[in-house]
This record gives sequence, structure tokens and C-alpha cells, in this order.
Amino acid sequence: MDALLYLLSLGFSGSDLTRALILVLLGSLFVSSRFRPWKMTLLLLTVDQLWPYYAMLRDGVGVGVIVDTLIGYADHWQDNTVGLLVRWAGFYIFIRGMFSFRRKLHNALPEEKKAGSMSY
Repeated sequence: MDALLYLLSLGFSGSDLTRALILVLLGSLFVSSRFRPWKMTLLLLTVDQLWPYYAMLRDGVGVGVIVDTLIGYADHWQDNTVGLLVRWAGFYIFIRGMFSFRRKLHNALPEEKKAGSMSY
């Protein structure tokens, strides 16, 4: 159990959890039978990884610092891979679950009566 908690803490820790929940909840609303959950997961993971750099740029941090941060991230890509995989799996499971819940909810609702049809 400790190993599972350690893996989850690699992917989701601190303020990242709030950002991830916001992204996943909003993203799961746009998943459909045409726009599959795995595509939304890749899109959200991209946004999730670019969000901190955009926030740094918006807050006035110099471009040089942002570039140095990106270079440091690229230099240690092996260390970051496990965290990204755990994060991707968490995003996918949550989006897929919300999509399935929404489908079941829509299927459970009664269909509207068609205009002009009479039932006795």
C-alpha cells in the first residue's frame, strides 16, 4: 500500500492535484463518441504541463528563467517519466469514468414524447 501511495504522490502532489481536478472535470464534459477519452487525456496532459510555464510568464518571470526550467526538465526526462505516466493514467481513468457515468445517466433518462404522438 505504501508503494501505491508513493506512486500516486509522484503524479499528483500538493497544488498539482487541484489543477488536475479542474482540468479533468472540465475536460470530461467535452468527451464524446467522436472525441475519445484518450485524445482528451493527451490534450489535458499537454495543457497541464504547459500551465506552470504560462503562469511564470504571466507573473513576470524572465524568459531566460523559463527556458532554463525547460532545459532542466528536458535534462531529467527519465526522472519525470514515471510521474507523467502516473498522471496520464489518473487523467485517463477519471475522464473515462466521468464519460461512462454521463452515458449511463443519459441512457437512464426517459425519452421525450414526440410532438403529435398521443398515448392513452
